[in-house]
Amino acid sequence: MRKLWIFILFFSIKLVSGQDVEFSQYYANPLYLNPAFAGSENYTRIALNYKSLLPSSYGNYTDYSASVDKYFDGVSGGLGFQIMNDKQSQGIINNLSFSLIYAYHASLSNNWALSTGFKVGYNINTLNANNVVLPDMIDPVNGVSSTTMESGLHQKSMYFDFSFGMLTWYENYYFGVAIDHLTKPQSSFGSDDPGPIDRKYTVNGGMEIPFYNSIYRVNMTVSPNFIYQQQGSSSKINLGAYLNRNYFTTGIWLRTNTQLNFTGVVAMLGFVTDYSIFAYSYDVPFYKGGFDGIINGAHEVTFVYKFMYKRKRKKMKAIKCPKF
Repeated sequence: MRKLWIFILFFSIKLVSGQDVEFSQYYANPLYLNPAFAGSENYTRIALNYKSLLPSSYGNYTDYSASVDKYFDGVSGGLGFQIMNDKQSQGIINNLSFSLIYAYHASLSNNWALSTGFKVGYNINTLNANNVVLPDMIDPVNGVSSTTMESGLHQKSMYFDFSFGMLTWYENYYFGVAIDHLTKPQSSFGSDDPGPIDRKYTVNGGMEIPFYNSIYRVNMTVSPNFIYQQQGSSSKINLGAYLNRNYFTTGIWLRTNTQLNFTGVVAMLGFVTDYSIFAYSYDVPFYKGGFDGIINGAHEVTFVYKFMYKRKRKKMKAIKCPKF
């Protein structure tokens, strides 16, 4: 269905400084969180991610991500490839990106490793408002016509993008830093003066705490985590924890700003085997109170599959980060 208000809202803001897509299952989309994660597993990893934001509203934002990565002895690191598609305002705005990733892995000791990642992406952003009803198309007598005096109903912006990240882990501890949009590429619609995309800074860290049974075998693990992100004038701190036992993983994240005011909560549940992960999460925003906040949340579904190598990599231990 064509929505008049979406077009009016969009073109009333000639230049918008937008924020990057945020997936709630951070570690289930590791190449998006930090390019240094490429090849961090002892397997070839394929990840599929889907997110639907505010499904009950007219905005209808949906995001898709597909990635694959693997460690190669010949390049002393991991190689990865990712495709992402971000649809906004019922597909009027569409952002498609393709990314190639390389991460160099170094073993600093038997229990300490460091990874440095680089990502180069190509983005295709399109605006297609040809099917939108505009004010001058509405005739009080004859109804809606198919002609309009407006221009710029179909636009396209293409640009290269670059990211850098570092990740280190020691025994059960891990810490990472990533910078996206290093060159601050320019892209906008509805303006003759394109604006730069602000750099995004991400800092993540956490640990895995094992609990043992009576015969001193790991019975379950708890993983407390934090993720700090800043892009332009927007900054946020996400605090979370995962509980892993047998094949099931549960998690909860609290979204806050730098003043530590809670802005939302994310609840997660996953089924995890040695070679696959299936996870679901629901993101509830606090800016909408009561029942509106519950039904206007975001659904996210992830499927990850891992193919075992013919032989395991040498001298490198897989990072003990959360599964999703």
